[in-house]
Amino acid sequence: MKKILFCIFLCGYVAVNAQDSSAGSIIEKIRQANVNCTSITSDFTQIKHLSFMNEDVISSGKFFYRKSDRLLMQYGQPAGDLMLINKDHLVMITNGKYSKASAKISSRARTMKNILSSCLQGDASLIDGVTLTSEETADSYVVTAKLKKKTKSGVNKVVLNYDKSDMTLSVLRMEEADGSYTVYTLVNKVLNQPIGDGVFKAPARR
Repeated sequence: MKKILFCIFLCGYVAVNAQDSSAGSIIEKIRQANVNCTSITSDFTQIKHLSFMNEDVISSGKFFYRKSDRLLMQYGQPAGDLMLINKDHLVMITNGKYSKASAKISSRARTMKNILSSCLQGDASLIDGVTLTSEETADSYVVTAKLKKKTKSGVNKVVLNYDKSDMTLSVLRMEEADGSYTVYTLVNKVLNQPIGDGVFKAPARR
């Protein structure tokens, strides 16, 4: 009887470790494929779901990323809104309201920069304090990063879809503990084209 129980335990242990090994293999494959990705230009859509609202807020615009810490989301709808990361500076314009923060000082800005830059580099393990799992669909590799500690940004889970065609990020979903979430989808991607410094220059405060 003891031998039977031991065999069952051993089989279960091997199965779990094989699954862990597979997940690690997928995550490493994504990381390696993104080493040579220096920039992404694309269109994007954003779906923002707030737990206390009945209808989602849908936005769209142009997306610019240059490895490893420059990012601009220029909204066409609503026009004039943006989110900019330039090194340690985070600038947001929402409904005409201008805000600026430093990732060196603000933990909220630091978390946002850490999540976005890590995901775009294809290495979700760089997100502070996460456990990672992965799975494979017909056209994507899906990586789920669960944050171990509560952040001021409210984000507790990030789900990432990487296109099998080019291995770059196509969908980013950030979930919060109260059921709210934001989904960014990148389409019409152009990779490794030069993006000048002027694109990432912070607009003057109005």
